[in-house]
Amino acid sequence: MKLTAFDQVMIYDGSGPAGAAREAVELAVAAERLGYHRFWVAEHHGVSGGCGSPEVLVAAAASATGRIRVGTASVLLPYYAPLKVATTFNLLERLFPGRIDLGVGRGPGAVPAVSRRLAREGEAPYEEKLAELLRILTSEGPERSLPESGRPDFWLTGSGTGGALAAARHGLPFCFAQFVHGELRPEVVERYREEFRPGPFGSEPRVGVCVRTAVAEDPRDARALRSLVDWIADPGRGSALPAGVLPSWRELREYRPAVASPDGFAVLAGVPEEVGGKVSELVDAYRPDELVVTTACPELALRVRVFELVGQMMKRQLASEGGLVSLDPVGTAGI
Repeated sequence: MKLTAFDQVMIYDGSGPAGAAREAVELAVAAERLGYHRFWVAEHHGVSGGCGSPEVLVAAAASATGRIRVGTASVLLPYYAPLKVATTFNLLERLFPGRIDLGVGRGPGAVPAVSRRLAREGEAPYEEKLAELLRILTSEGPERSLPESGRPDFWLTGSGTGGALAAARHGLPFCFAQFVHGELRPEVVERYREEFRPGPFGSEPRVGVCVRTAVAEDPRDARALRSLVDWIADPGRGSALPAGVLPSWRELREYRPAVASPDGFAVLAGVPEEVGGKVSELVDAYRPDELVVTTACPELALRVRVFELVGQMMKRQLASEGGLVSLDPVGTAGI
């Protein structure tokens, strides 16, 4: 099983908007050093959107690294012309051959007011745009509309059956956003596998599952990281922070939520042993090919440590079960 580091490029009080972008690139470097197979960034818009143009961060992260695959999770296709998306990722693939991932989803990635400004009149439905994007990327001969290059690894990301079935119809890998669900939803992934039709991007179904983690060796630190989810949802937190900005580590450690939301499988929180138990349940339920890990941490060093702990935990866990995880730190055997 392969591991992907996923950064939502959140803006924290300690780093600010510029720091969020720079730290995403540094996190990609750390993920490569830790042996992760991929590094993905999200697309979000508005004052809280640390990454409104993910392809720019993909280029910066790919430039700063040497072998890790870099991509999006995901480009919000409803806002764009398929030819423009295809052209952008064709260029990225020419610059960084064999290292670019194109993850696509339907959004919205913004509050309604911002989403309405991004939408354009007369746009084709999402399914039509997806089919057109795939046609452009796979066309050959006289039908080709892009400079010759390899193809990015194409993923469809989603949180429900609609995205799973779209991925299956087009023969695409599917990444399931577990972190938006409190309970496991293996039936979504099973429908994808059942309905999968081979295509240019794969002859067999491939499944990624994206989880949010709040893991630390000190239980107090794990609880503090976990409380960021409650901070975001708490309308009475009384913060003087600018709109869209999340607390610093000091502010987060001092925060005490009035009511803590249940963990379930929306956040895998605790010390490594606790999180490892939940990951084991998740792997048993979904049988994923890849585990996509994201976290919300106010400081870069904390984010790096979370990815390091998850990598160590997965190597121990899968080794004890007789499985393999593709995690080879720089300086050891290649991926």
